[in-house]
Amino acid sequence: MSKLSGIITALPTPLLPNEDVDVTSLKKLIDYVISQGANGIFVLGNMGEGPAILDSQKLIAIKTTVEHVNKRVPVLAGIAEVSPRRMIELGKQVKKYNPDYLVMTTPFYYRFPHPDSLFGAIEKVAKELDYPVVFYHCPGATGNKVGLDTLIKIMQIPQMKAIKDSSCDIYLFAELLRRYPDRNSRPCQILQGDENVYDISLLMGADGVITGGGTAFVDTLVKLYNAAIVEKDQLKAFNLQQQFRKDMDAMLGPDLLTDWMYAIKNNLKGKGIMDNNVIFPFMKRKI
Repeated sequence: MSKLSGIITALPTPLLPNEDVDVTSLKKLIDYVISQGANGIFVLGNMGEGPAILDSQKLIAIKTTVEHVNKRVPVLAGIAEVSPRRMIELGKQVKKYNPDYLVMTTPFYYRFPHPDSLFGAIEKVAKELDYPVVFYHCPGATGNKVGLDTLIKIMQIPQMKAIKDSSCDIYLFAELLRRYPDRNSRPCQILQGDENVYDISLLMGADGVITGGGTAFVDTLVKLYNAAIVEKDQLKAFNLQQQFRKDMDAMLGPDLLTDWMYAIKNNLKGKGIMDNNVIFPFMKRKI
């Protein structure tokens, strides 16, 4: 299995008005990001409304994605759940469709402040599923932030192939890179999820990024990755990051906290890549 690196797109899940998966739009979106140079596809993450979609629809999204990607790039499938047991049971169902990786988070809703509780939950899921996994550190969504020492322990779990850090804690991320400066000898890959610091993260040695909003701007991010990793051109990377953020801010608009998911789907609809911009009903709608 190749190591995860480059620009991995966390796809928004195209939905029909009844919140079933819009399979036709999902296939178009997959083809679009691959044509733009994406190095991987992540379905049912935070951007993909994974925790909000019915389990039956999650399986449709994963089956469709794996079959339509057809090994062109790795497929990462989210299995975030409120408890380890629920994550394991969902993971068992998802494994049947053979995605390249399962993406897990800490359990959410309930707080697990003790490091041993957090690590124990993650280790249990990884061992029970015995499948290549990625740990998605997203405390803003789960309510459970993982400290540096625990993250380093998580990286040693045999099934763990990568960490996506979306904590927006640049100190934490930088310290991970300081502990493992050699990309070739890390126990697993280190991926940045904070869209404000892709340039700095890549220049410091991150293996790649996983981007939700960047699904609309994959071509710019591919150029950014090449500038930072291949060309090692710091100024070019900085300029491309600024261009990316300018485009992102224009897309997201001023009401970021309530409109971000709608804004991204609406952008993709405007490009003819998705047929509608439905989001689940707890988010603000403009349709």
